[in-house]
Amino acid sequence: MPAVVRTWVDGWARSRGTDAPRDVPGGFRIEVGSPNHRARYVLPAADPAVLRDLVGAIDTPGLWIKVCAPREALEPALTPAWKISEPQYLMASALAPMPPATPPPGYTLDLTDHDGIIDARVLCSGSGTGTGTGSDSGDAVPAASGRAALTTGAPGSAAHSVPALPYPAAAVFDMIGTEAAHRRRGLGRFLMASLARRAAELGAGQGVLVASPDGRALYEALGWRLRAPVTAAVFTA
Repeated sequence: MPAVVRTWVDGWARSRGTDAPRDVPGGFRIEVGSPNHRARYVLPAADPAVLRDLVGAIDTPGLWIKVCAPREALEPALTPAWKISEPQYLMASALAPMPPATPPPGYTLDLTDHDGIIDARVLCSGSGTGTGTGSDSGDAVPAASGRAALTTGAPGSAAHSVPALPYPAAAVFDMIGTEAAHRRRGLGRFLMASLARRAAELGAGQGVLVASPDGRALYEALGWRLRAPVTAAVFTA
């Protein structure tokens, strides 16, 4: 579990353009920098002593704790100043080279990668026909999008301010979403397959992500495996 969580925090930081995660007692800290999300602590386990010390030391609104454990493992350590968000799920899947996926009719794929960040957009052409991949979007509008960030050690990944990490090259999938008007058309499945294929081409052997309750069903249907529930809470006052 610690290795999977280390993969996740490293790739998430790359995807969001933050500084590298810092080791702290019991886990990691990532500086995020927004008013409602100043920083996040990510803990691979709900150690009562670590949680007691961490909660007792936090007095700044906008600091988050994310623990790879169910709600009932975190909630007893919190005060009324904390707000728990909806459940999330840490998931992983093996990645391997595969043939290109075919977009649903009426959609095209715009996929780019640079410095270990793979960006994908599924575009609605409005013409009723799909033409595969390409960067000429014309009058097309985004219907779905997502990103995969390669972790340290994978070919093509960006240099990072941490040493090489002791786990296989991986890709962290992030910001996966489909616009409401385009849901239930197979775009999520197509988007994930396209990101996974490119990540495998760049050397990633494992995919890691944190899913919402809705997203979990899609990823399980694609063969992703649940590694742990994730409970997140933010200090509000």
